[in-house]
Amino acid sequence: MADINVEALKNFANSKAEKKLVAVDKDLAQAIQNLLKISKYYTGEMDGIVGNGTLDAFAKYKQEHWLEYPDTLGPTTASSLLEILEKHQGSTDQPQPSSGSQSSKTGQSMKLPSGKIVYSDERIIDTIPLTWGEVTAKCTRVPENKQVVDNIEKIARVFAEVRDKYGSPLGVTSGYRPPAINRQIGGARASQHITGNALDIYPTDGNLKRLYEVCKAIPSVVGLGSGMHRGFVHIDARPGGRTYWNYP
Repeated sequence: MADINVEALKNFANSKAEKKLVAVDKDLAQAIQNLLKISKYYTGEMDGIVGNGTLDAFAKYKQEHWLEYPDTLGPTTASSLLEILEKHQGSTDQPQPSSGSQSSKTGQSMKLPSGKIVYSDERIIDTIPLTWGEVTAKCTRVPENKQVVDNIEKIARVFAEVRDKYGSPLGVTSGYRPPAINRQIGGARASQHITGNALDIYPTDGNLKRLYEVCKAIPSVVGLGSGMHRGFVHIDARPGGRTYWNYP
C-alpha cells in the first residue's frame, strides 16, 4: 500500500473548502483512494486518477456514513476519512465497557498536574464506575492542567447520572483529547473533548436510541450529540445553554 498523504487531507479538512472529487489534486485523490481501500470500499489502483471506480467507492462510503453530496469532498467528509486511518493504525480510542468493578491501582500510570499518580484501572471518583484509563486512552493522554482534571471529574459525575438512570453498564469510545490528538483526528476546533469535558458513550446492551432519550432527560447533559449511526452518543457539560446536534 502506498504512503498516505495525511497532511493533504488534514489541510483540506481545516480549509472549509468544498470540491467535486474529480477536481481535487492528485495527491489528495491518492490519499482518499488509499483510505477507501483500507476500509474495503475501493479495489482499484492508488494512482490519484478519479475514475468511475473511485467515484463509486466514494459515493458508497458517503452513503453508509450518512454524508450528503456523493461526488463532493468537504471538511466533514475529509475528517471522516481521517478516522479510517486512525482506526487502522490502532490509535483511536478503543471502546471500553465500564464494568462496575472496584477501583484498582493497576495498569499503566500517569502523573496528574498536581503530582498525583493515577492508574489505568483506577476510578476517577471512587464511587463512580469510570476509570482514568477509559477517559484517557489507558493513561496515554495526560491532562495538561488542573482545569482539565476538574472537568474530567465533572463529566464523570454526569456519566454516573446517565448510567444510574440507564440502569446497565456503559462503555466509552472517546474521552479526553489533548489538542494535538484532536487535530490529528480532525475533531472540531472547539471540541469539549479538548477540555476533558466530554465523553462519547455507548450501552453494552446496544440500545443507543434509549440511551439518547435517557441523556436528553438529564439536565446536567448540556451538550448532546446523536452519533447513533456511528455507535455512540456524545455527552458534555459545557458552560452555557443546552445544545443538540446530529453527527454526519
